[in-house]
Amino acid sequence: MKLVFSYADGGVHPVAGQVYYWRPMAVDVEDASRYNRYVCGALGAIAQTTDDCDRLLSAFDAVEMGQEKMIETGGNDVTLTITLSGVQIDIEANDNWVGTPEGKFSLREWRLILEGWKRFLAMPESLDSIVEVLL
Repeated sequence: MKLVFSYADGGVHPVAGQVYYWRPMAVDVEDASRYNRYVCGALGAIAQTTDDCDRLLSAFDAVEMGQEKMIETGGNDVTLTITLSGVQIDIEANDNWVGTPEGKFSLREWRLILEGWKRFLAMPESLDSIVEVLL
């Protein structure tokens, strides 16, 4: 399983200049649609900065160390429920994407994903900025 985080060319804005947008994508996997929906589709909603990544990683630590049994967090119509049994991603904009088995991932997977996403967000906005995460 591989996730690729990169930028796509958003064109040239008359005031802002060159614009890029995030393009996280699951590749080389049978269930890519699951990862594209619940992981890649959620990242921009829940972790827009490296500080957001640190906050989520701290929540994982708190659950793994037994300081918290469950943490519910998220943003922009995406809810993460973090427990020792894993991370449940619920996309609140669609009732069919809430509480589904497809939205459940291991803590290990999400830790690797967020660490990679954080590295990506720290890079300059450029078509050359690419991070690959192997799960």
